[in-house]
Amino acid sequence: MLRLKPLDLERDLHALLELVGHSRARGDPAAIFHPGGLQWWLRRIGRRGFEVAVLTDDDELVGVALRDEGDVIVQTDTAHAGDLGDLLEWSETRARETAEPEMFLSVAQDDENLRHLLLRRGYEPTERYGYELVDELAAEPARPELPRGFEMISLTPALADAHVALHRAAWSRPNAPSSYDRRQHDAVTAMPDFRYDLVPIVRAVDGTLAAYCMSWWDSRSASVEIEPLGTHPDYRRMGLARTIVREVARRAWELRAQYVLVWGGTTNPEAMALYLSAGMRSRRVLRDYRFGASAAQARS
Repeated sequence: MLRLKPLDLERDLHALLELVGHSRARGDPAAIFHPGGLQWWLRRIGRRGFEVAVLTDDDELVGVALRDEGDVIVQTDTAHAGDLGDLLEWSETRARETAEPEMFLSVAQDDENLRHLLLRRGYEPTERYGYELVDELAAEPARPELPRGFEMISLTPALADAHVALHRAAWSRPNAPSSYDRRQHDAVTAMPDFRYDLVPIVRAVDGTLAAYCMSWWDSRSASVEIEPLGTHPDYRRMGLARTIVREVARRAWELRAQYVLVWGGTTNPEAMALYLSAGMRSRRVLRDYRFGASAAQARS
């Protein structure tokens, strides 16, 4: 029997990671999530506007819907692709109940099943795109060079507070400070696939943490995802972020990963330029489809 229920991390997390990891390993057209990026995202559980529902068939987890305010991703295993409508119905209902004016759902370019389903439900294609940028690890990457006096280290538990401060500095914008805090950091480092050795950090001459990247190894798909990456404003325009990306590729090679990936988007051209300059290339595209208030009311 199919059931849709809120995600329970203790009960469901392992099965959820298995679902998305094996889907990516098979190259399913609907495979958007990487287990690493998903675990980074799940730090937001408990925050207003962030919700995750899972679809189960008897005791087996077969689908997931993640809603971050107006942005939604849905995914099932291949055997339950016909049940995507249940996940969409939940997402649309929650958007209506929380008075979201519109909802944006990301669709991979080869996922014809989901695209046709959305069009039948009144969704409209938008000009919002995302890109899966990939570095195919065909040869061992060279060890990247740093400016004189800078060094490459890894995150440790002792650096937790300094790392939180670095993330906040890197991701805060005028009138929009980063919400990242020690509670979220502890939630991330407690995730089952988190590894301290996959968080390279550039440390400046005076000991300041200047740039960093969290990366996530998934043995199911033999891949590493970058999520997130940031540079302290005082150390930008020095090539540190590009060096960090190349260091991730080197560490991924040591794990025998087949590729490193990161999601980029048209809304952040600077990040896109950075990843392209580090040797990554677009492998596939996501397009957002809009579900507006008028469509939601028509279905209510």
